[in-house]
Amino acid sequence: MVAPRSLVVGSGAGGLTLALLLAKAGHQVTLVEKQCGIGGYLRKFVRNGVSFDTGYHFSGGFGDMFGQMMEILGFRDLIRSKPISNRIILKQNGCRILLPPGCGHQGALESLTGFFPNESAALQEFFDATRKIWTTRPMADLTDFSPLEFQISCFDTTTVGEYCRSLGLSSAAETAACSFAACHGSPPADAPMSFHANVSYCLYDSLSRPQDGGDAILRGFRREAAKLGITIRTGAELLQFADPDPVGECREARFADGSMIPVDKVFFAIHPQSVRALLPEKTLTSRMRQRFSRMRETTSFFCVYYTVDEQTDLPEGLISFFSKNDLDSILRGTEGYSTGYLAERKMGLPGNQGGTVTAFRTMPVLSPAGFGGHSERLHDPAYQDFKAKITEEITADLLKIYPQLKGHLHVVEAGTPLTCLDYDPPTGSAYGTCSVCGQSRPCGALPVKNFYIAGQSALIPGVMGTMMTSFIVFRTALGEDVYRRVIRNG
Repeated sequence: MVAPRSLVVGSGAGGLTLALLLAKAGHQVTLVEKQCGIGGYLRKFVRNGVSFDTGYHFSGGFGDMFGQMMEILGFRDLIRSKPISNRIILKQNGCRILLPPGCGHQGALESLTGFFPNESAALQEFFDATRKIWTTRPMADLTDFSPLEFQISCFDTTTVGEYCRSLGLSSAAETAACSFAACHGSPPADAPMSFHANVSYCLYDSLSRPQDGGDAILRGFRREAAKLGITIRTGAELLQFADPDPVGECREARFADGSMIPVDKVFFAIHPQSVRALLPEKTLTSRMRQRFSRMRETTSFFCVYYTVDEQTDLPEGLISFFSKNDLDSILRGTEGYSTGYLAERKMGLPGNQGGTVTAFRTMPVLSPAGFGGHSERLHDPAYQDFKAKITEEITADLLKIYPQLKGHLHVVEAGTPLTCLDYDPPTGSAYGTCSVCGQSRPCGALPVKNFYIAGQSALIPGVMGTMMTSFIVFRTALGEDVYRRVIRNG
């Protein structure tokens, strides 16, 4: 009997997860990636002998859902996580709130109520809600084989902003409590409370930095992919699929280089707009086009990468810096910004025990119009001036927080939202499309019977959420018996 042939499009965290699950289910899997290498924002780059994350910085759930997924996928042994602190800084009113490493969900609540004692009851209710949402979500345990039930709750129809207002939280307390909205990029005025809570709970409960960042996950994937015989094609550009056959399926994938492969199932783990461009023209009904056109982008980032001299006082961990107590205007890019600074001590060049800082500041998705492609931007004075100006602002904020770094902090590289676009077409948004209350995002079955989309953080945000969404789509597409067998066999 010929094994089913599955095509996975996109090699970020979601695509890698799907490819391994399908291969474990006995499918012949081809993973295709338009870029020159797999991994998306999991990839690293090296400057002056020092490696930096392109986009993957930290996660939660290593002792819970994330750890369970890595165990099932077969590379938990390669992942070592380190709890990190989170310093929330609200510039507008001078708040500096330290959440110690490993403090957990309850410890984070206690740190926040210490700064906002008059709002302790409201903060308690907010944190209780996030805990309830996380612990009662579908697939709370991947080994629970009871039927999936996605029931609408009040948290699905209430935005984060509406819920915070109902509790009477001040703008400062709301910004601090909802600070991890920057980790899904959907403004609190739009995002359902359920969506936000699924990232907020895990990051407050177990904020951790995996040793070697996304490279550890990529090494695990490559090892397991080799064992399972997954075919990987990089630099592979798919053409739009032809119209479905009489039973509503597309059984042939064509590439820009003229090659073709037969397929039984196709799984998309790329931006919804890229999926739209590949769907057969016949399936793009007016309703489908309208659904895609309503989608808005999440935030992008302006990133600056630094080295820090050895023997310099460098507090490790995350700084979450907010220039305004208004997450909506920050994430819409209308006013203010948020910058995350991740500081690490690490071995760089031989004999150098210094550290690194990666800064990622929210910024709207940019159009390449007026700047051109990568090579043109290198020689564009206006673009280079723009990079220099924002880099100086990001550096100035950091030196106000840690003045001891003055003279010991060295810019190694900087990247704008257009640099993000080079890594993650078609928009360069950090988290795909916004989650908007009452507006569904593509996930699961598509109009072609053998097509499925895992989406970018479609159900649960963040790297862990993207991987979990792939588990759900895999279970939906292949059925309960196959899912149960794969999970049990690991």
